Amino acid sequence: MRRIGVPLVLLMLAVPLFATQKGSLILGGERIRFDENLVPQFTASQIENTNEATRVGLLRWAATARGQQMIAYFLENEFELTVIEDASEPGIGRAPQPGLATLVAAAHHTHIRNYELVLNPRFFKIPDGMVPLPNQASTPADMMSIAWAGEMLHIYFYTLGISLPHHARADFQREWREIAVELGMPTVTHDDGDERPRGRSWRSSHPAGDRRP
Repeated sequence: MRRIGVPLVLLMLAVPLFATQKGSLILGGERIRFDENLVPQFTASQIENTNEATRVGLLRWAATARGQQMIAYFLENEFELTVIEDASEPGIGRAPQPGLATLVAAAHHTHIRNYELVLNPRFFKIPDGMVPLPNQASTPADMMSIAWAGEMLHIYFYTLGISLPHHARADFQREWREIAVELGMPTVTHDDGDERPRGRSWRSSHPAGDRRP
């Protein structure tokens, strides 16, 4: 996979990036605005009608180098990405594979291509009596930052015309490991057999031999 890159001039624009963007990330039915530093600027409606963990997760991912590169890539190309919060989703998130026509259109940069990102900010909860392991998610916002990063990586591959499966690809895993390090959770995996980033995130808070439920 070619390295994700953003021309330096793009990150040095004196005007807010959203003023010239071609692509859109839509949350809560509205486009997410990004300032010149690629920091999300949520509307009052988005703050009122979307989950805080979803928004904080995006802010954390957007604060990383790879998060900024990925966001700039999507904003500067003809992509429309709709984010859907779904409490019934049986995981933290997924990126549905688009239809064949969208995958084939990867080489046509004048066509708007549509993608979806499904997130479940209510999925993550540390069981009673457990404590987070080091370098693992400990809050719903932590897990949403992982979901944003992991599922947007899948969508990036879709934009290149690369269909599933992705997990077995060396370039996908190389990018994921670097992303996980930037998020401060280097032991979190995103591999085959699980369509969401995973890794046991907790241990018992009871002393050895304590058999309390």
